[in-house]
This record gives sequence, structure tokens and C-alpha cells, in this order.
Amino acid sequence: MSIIKTPCLDKEQKLQVEALIKEVQTFDGTHRIPYLSNNLNFDQEMPAFFLAYEKNQLVGVLTVYADEPDEAELAILVHPNYRRLGYAKQLFCVFRETMKEYQLSFTVMSEQSFLAKHPDVLANLGMTLEDDFEYWLSRQRKAYLLEKRDDLSVIKASREHLEAIADFQAKAFGDPYEVALRYAKEALVDETEKLYIVMKDDKVVASCTVDFSTTYNYLYGLVVAEGYRGQGIGTYFMKVLINSLLAENEKAFQIAVESDNLAAKRLYESLGFEEQTQVVYAKVTDASKLWEF
Repeated sequence: MSIIKTPCLDKEQKLQVEALIKEVQTFDGTHRIPYLSNNLNFDQEMPAFFLAYEKNQLVGVLTVYADEPDEAELAILVHPNYRRLGYAKQLFCVFRETMKEYQLSFTVMSEQSFLAKHPDVLANLGMTLEDDFEYWLSRQRKAYLLEKRDDLSVIKASREHLEAIADFQAKAFGDPYEVALRYAKEALVDETEKLYIVMKDDKVVASCTVDFSTTYNYLYGLVVAEGYRGQGIGTYFMKVLINSLLAENEKAFQIAVESDNLAAKRLYESLGFEEQTQVVYAKVTDASKLWEF
């Protein structure tokens, strides 16, 4: 086995990782695709992808998503034919050794459907689940009946809107303003994303980013600015976006919501989204048991 570490994936590596993810998800019945870019990481020179090869075949990958300098989210995927052979443990060991200088704390992403099939895996791996998780929901391709609102305008964002977007995004999600601004700037220039806003009375009152890099139109960062909530703006925004995207590509839709935000979950369900998976996060509590599979 050989392990390659790199800050970003080249074209061939990305194709290999995408093929591996597809095989793993088909086998495990999982749905959450790790972020395969380092554009949002706080340090774009930091190794973000660790690739395990058996001869010329990619059999495992560890991804590092760290938009702030104190914590990272890891995803570890191993080909079903190469599990319990130590690949994930070796990936993790190389990650830990490489990342010593960054002093990152981290969580490991998994899905409830995977854990349901492997009920002893967390105890065997010396890990415990965090209380918070995410609902991931999906919606098939079906247009909404929509009555146009003359007081609202849904458009693509431009640079002049970035500061307003970052301001209410930071307040809504509890993120530093600089992080929210980085997300908004990246969504504006990334070829695989589009940033949309709602204008009312010449003000930016809502925003949402659509990521086209997976097999879904993944909508994230949907926020209505404080003071404009409870006016049906979020519902109208979603309907306009989805109807527009139906004409742009052939993909279904996916969205995530925090476990404690049940109001948002109910909103999305009222809009035809159905629960697809629950994404959970675990912390290592016993390093002596790490990833013997």
C-alpha cells in the first residue's frame, strides 16, 4: 500500500475518488458526498486529501474539511473489498502525523444508516457520537405552482452584494464574519456553484448557494435576514430556485438541516423534500482502537 497526500485533487485523482465514493455509497446505502475541493479551507496549502493505493487502484481516501483553523471534519472511505485490512488506520495515522503542526481538533463524519448496519463499530473504534447531527433531505424533479410576488426579486448575486450576505449569514449561523465572507466570495467565483439572493426594497434579504458538483443540485446556506422572516420569503425563494434549476439541468435536489432546527426541516418537508439520511459526527475517545478495518 502507498499513501499520497495533497492539498488538492488533480483531474485524474478526482475521477478516481468520485468512482470510489460511488462504489462505497452503493454498498453501504449512504448519501453524503465529502467536499472534494480545498477552496474553503483556512489554509489552502494544508494537505486535504490522503489517497491509499494498492498498486494502481485507489482503495481508500481521507478528506479534510477545515474552514476554521481550530477544527476539521474528516471523511474516511475504504473500498468494500479492502476493509478490515488496516487501510483506514494507516490513512488516519498519516493524517495525524502530517497535521501535527496545525494542532487541529477533528470529528469524523458517518451516517446513521451505516452505523445501523454496524452497531458495534463506534465502540470497537474507540469513538463516541456527538449529540448534534444533520438531516439530509432530497426532492425529485417536480415544478411548483408559483404565484409571482412583485415585492421580491430573485437574482444571482454579484460582488456588490457580498458584504450584506456575509453579515446576515454570519449572524444566522454563528460564524465569524470573515468565514461567511469567504463562503460568499467562493460561491461567486466557483464554476460548480451559483449564489442567489432575494432583493426587497433594494435590500438583500435572503441568500442561498447551489452546488452542482455532485449528482444533485445541493442547496446550502439558505438564510432570510433577521427582520424579514415570517413573510414567506424563504418558501418563495426555494420555489423560484427549484423551478429555475429544473430548466438548467437534469438533477434532483438535496438540502441539509441541523438536527435542532426542526422548524426548517418542517418547512423543507412541506416543500416536498423527504429525509434521505442522517449525517452524524464522532470523536475519538480511545486512540488505541483506531480504525482496524
